[in-house]
Amino acid sequence: MHRNYSFFLLIFMLRTAKLTVQTLSTDINVITAEINAYQRVAGEAIFEIGKRLKHVKENDLAHGEFGNWAESIGIHPTDASRFIKVFDEVGGSKLGTYTNFGLKALYLIATMPEAEREQPHTIPSTGETKSVAEMTVRELREVKAELKIRASNYFLFN
Repeated sequence: MHRNYSFFLLIFMLRTAKLTVQTLSTDINVITAEINAYQRVAGEAIFEIGKRLKHVKENDLAHGEFGNWAESIGIHPTDASRFIKVFDEVGGSKLGTYTNFGLKALYLIATMPEAEREQPHTIPSTGETKSVAEMTVRELREVKAELKIRASNYFLFN
């Protein structure tokens, strides 16, 4: 049985940020800034985990061993593939745009055509127009489904 990767993400964040237990501020502005900083650390950790998983997959293991190795460190092979996909598709130059997102949202963004990531979309259920960076997971799913329908209609009628 695999362990939830969120636990390992938290451990990574704690080690990376060299956090210590401390008393929380009573100033809401300080707390807001701290939350924003931790969100960035969490988002950046997803890309860093993807980078390292990709390196191990490509350089350190024989063919077919990656899934078992990923499970041995508490990451389900499907999630490992998602981390790698996110790193490949939206890491690097676009990193700053997406550091406040979790793995689910980042994976949805990573599996969108690149041109679609750069433009605003109308959310089918609300009619609201948003950029990909402004959307929730639910909205990203709706937009992806709509894009898939449009693509299949394009191929049917052209």
